[in-house]
Amino acid sequence: MRPPASPRSAGRLGRTLALLGLTAGLLAAAPAAVSAATVGPADTTTGDAAAHGCERAFDSAVRAYVETTERRDLDGFAALLHPDVTSVFASDGEVLDGKRATVDWLRGFFADDSWTQSFSVAKQTVVGCRTGFVLFDSVYAVPATGTRVPLLIGVSYTYQHGRWLVLQNQDSVGRV
Repeated sequence: MRPPASPRSAGRLGRTLALLGLTAGLLAAAPAAVSAATVGPADTTTGDAAAHGCERAFDSAVRAYVETTERRDLDGFAALLHPDVTSVFASDGEVLDGKRATVDWLRGFFADDSWTQSFSVAKQTVVGCRTGFVLFDSVYAVPATGTRVPLLIGVSYTYQHGRWLVLQNQDSVGRV
C-alpha cells in the first residue's frame, strides 16, 4: 500500500477504511439479526407459541360469533366481519357482498326476537395465523309457528392485524 500524499488524505483514508469496516461488520451481522427475528421451520418453540396463540384467538372469535348472534348484538357481530365478507343463504340462495350489505340484512334479522338458533361445532380448522374455518350444525327455530330448519353453517375466517375476521358465511340446509 502506498502512503497517503498528505495528512488530509490520511484522515480521509482512515475515515473511509473505518466506514468500510463498519459496513462490512453490519452486513456480516445482518443475516444473524434477520434469522433471530424470523420464526424458521426449526424454531418450533416460537412457532408453536404463535400458532397456539392464534388458535386461542380463533376459539374466542368463534365464541364471539355464537354469542353475538344469541344476544342479537349487531355492533358486536359487525365487528367480526371482514370488509369484503360474502354471505350466502340456504333458504333462497341470496348472496350478500360486503360488510355493509351483510350488516343491513342482519339489522332486520336481529330485530326479530321470535326465533332461536343453536350452534354445535361439527368441524374446526386453524392454519397458523392465516385462515380458520368452523362448520356449525345448527337449528333455526321459530317456536310460535313450530318452524325448525336444520342448517350447516360454514364460516371462513382470515387473520388480519391481530384479529380473526369472517370472510365468508354460508348456510346449507341439512345436518352433519
